[in-house]
Amino acid sequence: MERTVNFAAVSRVAKRVELKGIRLTEISAKCDPMVLGALEPEVDLECRIGDQRTDALEVVCDYKFLVHSEHSQVAEAAIRYLLTYDLGGTEPIATEDLAEFARANGALHSWPFVRELLYGLTSRMGYPPYTLPVMHFHTKPKKGKEAEVPNNDGAKAEPPTKG
Repeated sequence: MERTVNFAAVSRVAKRVELKGIRLTEISAKCDPMVLGALEPEVDLECRIGDQRTDALEVVCDYKFLVHSEHSQVAEAAIRYLLTYDLGGTEPIATEDLAEFARANGALHSWPFVRELLYGLTSRMGYPPYTLPVMHFHTKPKKGKEAEVPNNDGAKAEPPTKG
């Protein structure tokens, strides 16, 4: 799965927010302790706008982690993080820009927390610790004659779905 990010939209929101908190709000996990051997993990992610007020923004990020062996699914986890931001300025922000910000920055800001959680969780389940890979971002082409907004470090944008 490959997703792209409109960095111009993200930037319009990012210049008006300050990250205030990241909280793990839900988690469920289970595994089959009888299965050993080579494992193949898969991570799926969705970040979206939560509550929004004139002075604050919440972003909800849901992660689904599945682990397969040769024959079956052996472990799974559902994880939800809530990110809170102070929102400055008085002008309204386009809903599309907020959604783009939630997808990109919600993922970027929660990713290290999920990496640590999955590493410890897989280890405690008796599997080799899973290290969530580096997130990659791609720019979203703009319509018309406008050029793409480059990412400062040349990185691509979107978390991999397979680890």
